[in-house]
Amino acid sequence: MGPRDHVVALAQPTPVELATRVRLFRTDCGFGIGILRRRAQRFDDLDSGSPEDTYRRLLEAVLDTAQDAVLVTLAEPLDAPGPLILFANQSLLDQTGYHLHELLGRSPRLFQGPKTCRETTARLRRAMDQWQPSRMQVLNYRRDGQTCWIDLKVAPMADTNGWYTHWVSVQRDVSDRVAHEQRLASEALSLAERLNAGVPMG
Repeated sequence: MGPRDHVVALAQPTPVELATRVRLFRTDCGFGIGILRRRAQRFDDLDSGSPEDTYRRLLEAVLDTAQDAVLVTLAEPLDAPGPLILFANQSLLDQTGYHLHELLGRSPRLFQGPKTCRETTARLRRAMDQWQPSRMQVLNYRRDGQTCWIDLKVAPMADTNGWYTHWVSVQRDVSDRVAHEQRLASEALSLAERLNAGVPMG
């Protein structure tokens, strides 16, 4: 049914840190657990609002109004079952047909399929291994099995100490543009064949 969040008392609490919040989520290999945050508040006040919560909700609202699809994963592991999805905006859900609970804790590899170019995904992996941003065009699959061409931009995101903690991807559906380019290329090839065969034009 999707991820579940739990507040857990610390074994050795301090006057300002009594508990932590963890998230249990499904992955392609079973289940996982992640620490969401620690709160310098009373244990019975962990669910109250805070400036951090307000900022997070505002940021999510802004991202949900964006036309481009946005996906955030953990930085590592890159090998299966990672990188694990932590956030997807509404545009990505609309683009792929998935519900949010079906994506959280899973890998973006679920968007790949039989016709996804392995050379393209290998090039993306090489860039990620070197913590380099990358941009490419890739054939992805929606939840219903239909294919769509995606203009994909991926970049690492570092914390205040300079450690890479997440990957952020921005993707735009360019299926109509690719179909138009393929149609023009097909018409150009057909015209060239007719010219080479001496077929009169007009």
